[in-house]
Amino acid sequence: MSHPKNQVLTDDFKTSQNFYKSDSILRNYIDQHFSEKARKFLNGKLRQLGETAANEMDELSQKADKNGPILIKRNKFGKDIDEIEFHPAYWDLMDVAAESEMFYLKYHPDRKQAFIGNRHQMGFALGQLFAMSELGQYCPHCMTDGAAYLVEEFADEKDKKRLLPKLAAKEGDKIYSGAMFLTEKSGGSDVGANLCEAEKVSGDKYRLNGEKWFCSNVNADVIMALARTGTLEKGTRGLSLFLVEKQLPNGERNPMEIIRLKDKMGVRSMASAEVRFQDTVGKRLGKEGEGFKIMARMINISRNYNSVAALAGNRRAIIEAWQYLNHRKTFGKRAVDHALIREKFLELGAKYIGDFLLVWRGLRAMDAAEKGNKDEQHLLRMITPMAKWWSAENAVYSVRECMELMGGNGYIEDFVMPKLLRDINVLPIWEGSGNIIVLDILRAVKKSRGLDIIFEMIQEAADQSPDYGGLIAEKLTETKTIWKDISVLNDRDQIEATAKPLFKQLIRLFQMALLVEEKQLEDKKRFEIALDYLSDTFESALSPHDPPEVDQIESLIGWEY
Repeated sequence: MSHPKNQVLTDDFKTSQNFYKSDSILRNYIDQHFSEKARKFLNGKLRQLGETAANEMDELSQKADKNGPILIKRNKFGKDIDEIEFHPAYWDLMDVAAESEMFYLKYHPDRKQAFIGNRHQMGFALGQLFAMSELGQYCPHCMTDGAAYLVEEFADEKDKKRLLPKLAAKEGDKIYSGAMFLTEKSGGSDVGANLCEAEKVSGDKYRLNGEKWFCSNVNADVIMALARTGTLEKGTRGLSLFLVEKQLPNGERNPMEIIRLKDKMGVRSMASAEVRFQDTVGKRLGKEGEGFKIMARMINISRNYNSVAALAGNRRAIIEAWQYLNHRKTFGKRAVDHALIREKFLELGAKYIGDFLLVWRGLRAMDAAEKGNKDEQHLLRMITPMAKWWSAENAVYSVRECMELMGGNGYIEDFVMPKLLRDINVLPIWEGSGNIIVLDILRAVKKSRGLDIIFEMIQEAADQSPDYGGLIAEKLTETKTIWKDISVLNDRDQIEATAKPLFKQLIRLFQMALLVEEKQLEDKKRFEIALDYLSDTFESALSPHDPPEVDQIESLIGWEY
């Protein structure tokens, strides 16, 4: 008599060997929305990075996470050096990022003009694959992109020519990384309370003094820092933006003290620290007093990175759990053959594809806005905070649920899920926590036509969808009515308290509109499944229903071996 094997998974267990080939959602979206020129350039790079991310990067990421950066305050001769020492795996990951050309194609003088209209989406497509294995270092890459953007927009021609090729290098040992030193102990998200001061030396040269409380990628070569050139009473209008380089033109280190590294819950592979400027040399970018206005452009890029990181972590969790439960026998059959398991994947998969379309619609707007499309500029102002808030919140929930689906093994450090859960929890906090984002959406409504454009897009989807149009139109009318009622109030507390649930409903409606639009472009079963689920979230009544089949879940999450 033969006995069943005492093993965790079945003998035929296998994982994705290429995060791009196994992701039909991302592949199909690129085929649908990228230019032919962009697709031809990216195809091989996406496949290569997808394979690297699913294999070598995974091991490197675990090593970099378990062997985090160390602050070396002094050398053996007692000289203050404030250097950061990283595990070799960190630099191997940096090689992968640079060689993927995610920066080179966007900012290098030899390449960037070729892809205007797609360059941000192209960089984020590569970034999403990278972040599926390494969320920690994706933060320094975010900072590098943002620093390059501000150099491109606001630096003088000499600095552009000198710095952009370095920020966009495609060799890991040559690339300059960027950082944003924004927050201080006194204010946190209230940047107008910042105390760090800048004293003019001559022209656009200043000396900065004061502390910065949360400096991610503290070892950066190119730092964007806010410091006060006006009075505290002016709030953010008293702040100017400065380009601070780690190394001075004479080769000496720019004087700044790294006080200590942050002992973070997650994203432990990269260095976050507290820094004290001590007559640190900075070069002003833009006009005095307009620093926060300029820095906001880098913050918005960072919010898009945050959203893409949320998609990456969310998808990684879903496919890890799906692969595992396809080959896990429980109560006499595969775990995925149990209705409750499939119901949970229906929820996670439907929310994911809604988030995917929301985030990527914002990235399309980013490229279109850069080409001068005014409506897309207004739309971008609304989508950026909406996508950042919603994708981060859902990603944290999804990773936790996927860990539970895997049971005890999902909680064990041998698997990727614990690191993923630690890393993903930073995303609702970085670049504006949920409440700060709600306030920013309120500002966006006042300063742009974005809300009206979103209303129009939702109405258009309602008109075009025979199956979901009635529900969409009904909920849109309800949303508009409540917004009209609160927009005339003088009670700020009531406006803020009502805005949060209102914006949540708006996002769900907008996601349904995007699903309708995408289904018309590409008639895939996944969009109908997601629409069914999202429409049900507006209905609280319980009713008998059949669980989705395994092949429906695979279609929904775009999973292919």
